[in-house]
Amino acid sequence: MSGRACPQALYTSASRTLEGPGFGVYAHSADWPAEVGRTRKALGALVGSRPEDGEAYGVLSRGAGRVLHRAVAARADGFGRPGNYLVHLLWDESGRLGVRELLALRRAGRFLDDLPEDAAPTADLPPLRVAFADRAAPALTPDEVDALTPPLAGLLATLAAGSGSCALPVRTASGREVADVLFAVLPRALTAGVSLSAGTREDDGDTAPVAVRLTDAPASTAAGAHDTERARTLLEAASKGELAPDELADVRRLDAWLFADAWAEQDAAALSGDQVASVLESSAAPRWLARRGNAAGALDLAADSPPVETALRAAVDRWPAVAELVRGRVLAALLDEVFEGAAGPAEHAVEVAGVGQADLCAAVAGEVRRGRRIARLDRTAGLLVEQALALGVDLPLFGLTGQTWELALLATRREVVGDALVAQWRSSGGWTAAHGELLGHLLVADPGWLARLGDAVPVSALPPVLRWAALRMDVAGVEELAVAVASGAGAGRGWALREVVFGSELPAGDVDQVLGRRLELLLVDDGWPPELARSFARSRGADDAPSRRRRRRE
Repeated sequence: MSGRACPQALYTSASRTLEGPGFGVYAHSADWPAEVGRTRKALGALVGSRPEDGEAYGVLSRGAGRVLHRAVAARADGFGRPGNYLVHLLWDESGRLGVRELLALRRAGRFLDDLPEDAAPTADLPPLRVAFADRAAPALTPDEVDALTPPLAGLLATLAAGSGSCALPVRTASGREVADVLFAVLPRALTAGVSLSAGTREDDGDTAPVAVRLTDAPASTAAGAHDTERARTLLEAASKGELAPDELADVRRLDAWLFADAWAEQDAAALSGDQVASVLESSAAPRWLARRGNAAGALDLAADSPPVETALRAAVDRWPAVAELVRGRVLAALLDEVFEGAAGPAEHAVEVAGVGQADLCAAVAGEVRRGRRIARLDRTAGLLVEQALALGVDLPLFGLTGQTWELALLATRREVVGDALVAQWRSSGGWTAAHGELLGHLLVADPGWLARLGDAVPVSALPPVLRWAALRMDVAGVEELAVAVASGAGAGRGWALREVVFGSELPAGDVDQVLGRRLELLLVDDGWPPELARSFARSRGADDAPSRRRRRRE
């Protein structure tokens, strides 16, 4: 694995340092950062005093970079005085080196214990190449798993909190190095922001969110039952040679690796949001979502849980089977809303499933072709019908709904619906009772439909439809329909007078008003010669002024 070329600095007491005789910075690389410090005063607590137990070491954050350091007691200084110590510091501007590298450098003896015999103070110390530490699963006995579970649980609790400090023992009772084991078992990304210190040295400039201290008498860190379960499961997996992937960057994703298979055997109702998110991120997601109501449960949880929504979106993108399942579930709910008036899916569910308006329109058309009807053609459903036709979807209007009046109004008020109805009517190739029923409603909505449909309506089918429509019209509507019949394709049969005017069963006074205005046209339609009809109408004082008012539909 590649590594980093790290500028380094040495601090000790000698007859000559870069700061003069006594304690001071003895050497540093040319690119050692001034913001970390190139003098005893600037380096502060990092170099402040002799380690009481013979050694102190750690890794800490400074801005975007990291300082790896170790201090050890050294032989007498250049004046022959005891109490000397050497501090070796490394700087990683990338911030990618961490606890594993610190411990590996210490194990490999790459931190200096003393100045080389031929050393001389210099501001041009070569950088030290530090490789990213290799990782291997530690062999652990059951007793060691038991001993390491509490400290790992405490560390996991702190990591889950996202900030804070945690004390760990230096060794177990059997002599196992606790930090070596725990930081090998934990994913690198999860511990990327962790600082560590051992010995008596402390630094108040550490900017790491989580600080770990190694001590022989660690203070207990509050860990919940689930932290303990996480720790034990992680250690048991490591004892079998199984390590969590290094890219797992948070405790919840670690849970997914540890427990997803077990959680996938449970239904969504028995799981927390984080547990559901973990299952969705695992390879068990497709089979889990396909079982019983888990897809619906996941969609419901996603409304209030960002981790669930994120995981569900990722699962939809990752597995075609999941995308099809979630899409089918949401689309079915949308169709129930359109056809039955049921409560529809939440907006976020539609977004997660990736169901667009065109998809819904096509699905509605498919359902209508299979015989499903819209129970209530309200404004929302009407807009969907209009949009489907505007998008070029082949949506059958015959059989769309049992609410024939609402369909007639929609076709009358919305041009694209009206045009589609005319086209479908002309291509239907037959006449059924449904045609007659719809035509009656269309004529009540607007008598102009008679001319618009033209020869698509068999003349022989008109009389009962005209009478049915006339019975539902006011005076103005009856008059308008009568004019449409008398001047349309079925003119000359007397239906305008007999089926419409007289068939409307309007009061005699209202009928007289219509006759007074349209008598000549109505008589011609009834077979009278035009001259005779005109003469008779004039003798009655008829007036052909049109009216546009309509009686309410009964």
